[in-house]
Amino acid sequence: MVQIHPKTRIGHVEFKVQNLERQIAFYENVVGLEVIKQEANKAYLSGKGGKNTLLVLEKLEDGVLQEPRTTGIYHVAFLVPTREAFASALFDVIRNKNVIDSPAEQEGRYTYSNEILPISRFNSASDHTYSEAFYLQDLEGNGIEIYADRPREQWGEGPGGSTPLDLKELATLVDYEVDGLPANTVVGHVHLRIADVEKSHEFYVETVGFEVQQREDDCLFISAGGYHHHIGANTWNGVNNPHPPAHATGLKVYTIVLPHKEALDEVKERLIEKQHKVNEGTNGFTVVDPSGITVQFEIEKA
Repeated sequence: MVQIHPKTRIGHVEFKVQNLERQIAFYENVVGLEVIKQEANKAYLSGKGGKNTLLVLEKLEDGVLQEPRTTGIYHVAFLVPTREAFASALFDVIRNKNVIDSPAEQEGRYTYSNEILPISRFNSASDHTYSEAFYLQDLEGNGIEIYADRPREQWGEGPGGSTPLDLKELATLVDYEVDGLPANTVVGHVHLRIADVEKSHEFYVETVGFEVQQREDDCLFISAGGYHHHIGANTWNGVNNPHPPAHATGLKVYTIVLPHKEALDEVKERLIEKQHKVNEGTNGFTVVDPSGITVQFEIEKA
């Protein structure tokens, strides 16, 4: 059985967007990230005061919105370091942001300007046993999770459930002076919309080497080092859905970070052996998974 290095983690995620300014404003004012570098058509975001890129937004010229029945991102999950940070982020959204049903409703009811904060679509909030989480959707339909892990000894066996958060208890942990997500926030996992569970299992588990934490007919949750999941994948919106065209918004690439070159090369060799096309880069390589999603494998930076 092949196995990826246990210290493997998710790095950053890149989204293609129609309106760069609006999406920057959303991720800064609603999610709580901040721009640490900006180019003409691209912005790099981190936690407040952070140095490591978590999200890259790239403007599409003449781009079209992604169709829901395509492969790509289900949500990107930002992991905050403490339960207090999670509570503060949750209540910041509840307390300060207008919450409405959909981006379409926002377009109809609000005219965007620099003086009006973007409106957040608040989807849900859940206690998953191993973590507490809440979910948003950005202005172009990309899913977002903000969560905090419980200590591993409290995770239990098997997949976590989905029960309501204890809002009364969380309210006692809120720091109302906090502005944004902490500097040491990371991308804890990604959840993908895939075309086929079996083909994704063959790629991510049998070839790349992730371990299965949960598998059902319509979903797969996998990880390295016993984590609850670094990658979630589902066909809840349909089986064998196509990958969107290059000029559509949504996921461009996400990164998987390995601790050293030896671990990276082991994964690369297995991919080449299974006839996957590997494109070499300066700090690693990219490959396209069976759902048409581009994955970048890279080495942890010192």
